[in-house]
Amino acid sequence: MNANESEPGYGEAMAELEAILDELEGDQLDVDLLAVRVQRASELLKVCRARIARAQHDVDRIVADLDDFDGSEDDAAPAKG
Repeated sequence: MNANESEPGYGEAMAELEAILDELEGDQLDVDLLAVRVQRASELLKVCRARIARAQHDVDRIVADLDDFDGSEDDAAPAKG
């Protein structure tokens, strides 16, 4: 993928990967296109892995922020007595 092409979203990348896999498993695969399809699949896998890692990082950050919020709110609550 060159700099002028936009990176596909996760769903779009997965759909393209599935299409490539179907093509590779089929009987009509053009041997001349084999390396091209495998290269594209490799690029799409990198995109998917990066998106998963980014989502995991975001979720971890959000959960940590929630944990911090819950902890600080307990400290600020007035004591009942």
